[in-house]
Amino acid sequence: MKRFRFVYPLILFLFLVNSSLFAKSKALSGYIIQPQSTNSSTPFKASDGILVDVFPDSNSFLNRVFQIDDRGYAEFPLAGKVNVARMSEKQLIDFIRKTYKIWMKWPNVYVKPVVRVSLLGGFTKPGLYYVDINSSLWDIVLEAGGPLKEDGVYEMHWQRNEDDETEDITKLFESGTSLRAMGFKSGDQIWTPSPDARTIWDTFGDILPVLTFATSIWLMYNTYQRDQIILAR
Repeated sequence: MKRFRFVYPLILFLFLVNSSLFAKSKALSGYIIQPQSTNSSTPFKASDGILVDVFPDSNSFLNRVFQIDDRGYAEFPLAGKVNVARMSEKQLIDFIRKTYKIWMKWPNVYVKPVVRVSLLGGFTKPGLYYVDINSSLWDIVLEAGGPLKEDGVYEMHWQRNEDDETEDITKLFESGTSLRAMGFKSGDQIWTPSPDARTIWDTFGDILPVLTFATSIWLMYNTYQRDQIILAR
């Protein structure tokens, strides 16, 4: 019996350590940290997005774009925050299949990294979009419904930090060059003038009647003063 008198305290110690680790893991259950990926292909970048499509289930709650924060984490329903910046596409697909297995009618999962682009000004549907970096400029202009002006394509500007990246992007639009080949970065803006955008000539047209009226009054007054001087002589 003497040989076993140290066994029971050891078992108790291991039980307490295991309970402590379990409590910590439970407290962190809403914040999942993924291990460093051994796959060099990690396409999901901080501040971008992930398009998830579970097909053919078009009504799945997973079918949408998940935003990636500036640390590389995306928040998934029930699972919490996941460090997707350290995951390959296959690892993310496996994670989704395993985590949402009981809610998925089919195991078909498609994921794709997407970047942010702002389509501003004279587009039919201006706004902020998530797009595939391999899409062409033509594709994203189509997404926004095209320009409102007939020559809007020729007046488009590609801007980053308020500076034009190139003077003329018409050739890039016509050739179907991909955003990746263009050197496009997430957050860049495509801008084209709006038909109702006011120009200096519009402003001049607004004030011209006022100037004309004021000039007429001034001429009438001067004519009256001149006539009074002539009559006084």
